Formats: sequence, C-alpha cells, structure tokens
Amino acid sequence: MKGLGVDFTVDTENHFQENFGPDIPYDEVPRISNDEVKAKNGAAGDIFRPKLAFLDPTLTYTLPPYQTAAGATDIISHVCERFFSGVGEVPISDLISTGIVRTVIDATPIVLEEPENYDARANIVWAGTLAHNDISGCGRSMNPAARAGGWESHALEHAISAYEPEITHGAGLAVVMPAWMRYVWREDPQRFLLFGYEVFGIEPLEEGDEGYESEEQAIEWAVEATIDELAAFFQEIGMPATLGEFGITAENLDEICDIVADAKGEEFGGFKKLNRADVKAIFESCL
Repeated sequence: MKGLGVDFTVDTENHFQENFGPDIPYDEVPRISNDEVKAKNGAAGDIFRPKLAFLDPTLTYTLPPYQTAAGATDIISHVCERFFSGVGEVPISDLISTGIVRTVIDATPIVLEEPENYDARANIVWAGTLAHNDISGCGRSMNPAARAGGWESHALEHAISAYEPEITHGAGLAVVMPAWMRYVWREDPQRFLLFGYEVFGIEPLEEGDEGYESEEQAIEWAVEATIDELAAFFQEIGMPATLGEFGITAENLDEICDIVADAKGEEFGGFKKLNRADVKAIFESCL
C-alpha cells in the first residue's frame, strides 16, 4: 500500500468561510489557524471523516515524549469536555469516560519510559479514538445536532495557542483545564465526586472519620484532591503547570480574552456559562 501526496493550495480563510459559513461550528474537526490575526477555529463536516481508519500503534513509536504527553493530555480533555457537559448522570457513558481516562493515566508513563511498548501504545491509540468519536458523549448532548459538552477548556486553550502559536495544544490544556475545573466545580460537585472516585478512588470523608468537619468541607476536599491529582499527573508526564512557563504574563491576558470573545461570543459554556470576567479570572489563576 502506498500513499499519494497531492499539492492542495487554497486561501484557507476564504475557503472555509465560503463553504462552511462565518460561524464555524466545533465538532470532530481540523483546526484552522491564522497567526497574523491570532485566530484559531475549526471547520465541521462529513468531508473530514474517514470512511475507514486503520490504527497501527507502531506508527506512534517515534513520537517525541513531549508530543506523546501532550496528546495524552488532549485525549483526557476531550473526555472531560463531555463528562462535564452540564447534563446529569449517564451511567454507561460515564463509566466509558472514566475508563478511558484511567487507561491513559496508566499507559502514558509506560510509553514515556518504553516508547516501543506495543500494548501501552495500543491502549493510548484506542483511547484516543474513543475520546474523539463522541462515544463517551452518548446521551450527554443537550443539542442532538451537536457533540456533547460546552468545550470551555478548549476555547480557553485555543485562544492561548492562537496568541502564541508555539504553544502545543495539549500543553496549554494541561494548564487551563485544572484551572477551569477549580473555577466551576461548585455548579455540580457530584460530577466531580463521581470522576474522582472512578478515576482516582477518591471519596469524601464521612462523619466520624479523622479530619471530618462538615459535609460541605468533605466534598470540597474530595473535589480539590481530584483536581490536584489530575494536575499532578499532567506535571509528572512533563506538561507545564502555569501560563508563565509559556512566557505569558498578566499584561497579555486582555488580548487573549479578546481572542476568546471573538471565537465564542460574550458568553459560552455548558457546565457553567462563562463571560469575559470569568475567562480572565481563570487565566489569572493560571499565572
């Protein structure tokens, strides 16, 4: 079997505006970046979906460690965007989601130590497929015509890597997703408790346990511990923890907030609606 390369040159911005309209929806889609105007959006359509795909883990053996880790982070984030969609429990989809996340957390350190470990690479490839084909979002979309989730973390990260194209998408997500979680978890603590229990085995303290003060305190501890564990995993595999590691400072945040607003409007989100003040507060917590 041979691959055939075809020279395809097109005015990307005009092509996608003419064929998909000015408001390009977010779906399982390619990202289109315009570094000159600091924009990063997507284009949706069945034209981008392969009729058939063969997954060969051996083709990922030579992927550099940083990109491997960034890819693992993105896989987890795609699941989390759906899991924290603003819809209540969907037991089968929820367990599929948390199973994918657990698998990636288990397999990623292995492939970083053993790049040619077939089984670990295969698990990540399969996890990536399930994270991106929307099976983990079944029953979680409030709009039957759209995929599940508000994709808040992705919107925040796309603005960051649009502002500074050198930033790898997964690395940006490793910074903003835990920050978004800390900002919004009180909208539905039970979702985070379920995630924490299924992924990390974290449960709230109960009355009578050492250190127990109140139910509210126990829930907060469990949720914060869950987010801490996820953030720690990202750092353990070599991902950054702050925007400062990208050279982004407080002086840059207004422009990055403008990019978010241009792409998503003045308010967006599924789990919790975010406005400009919310967006800036999340970014400030990432510094």
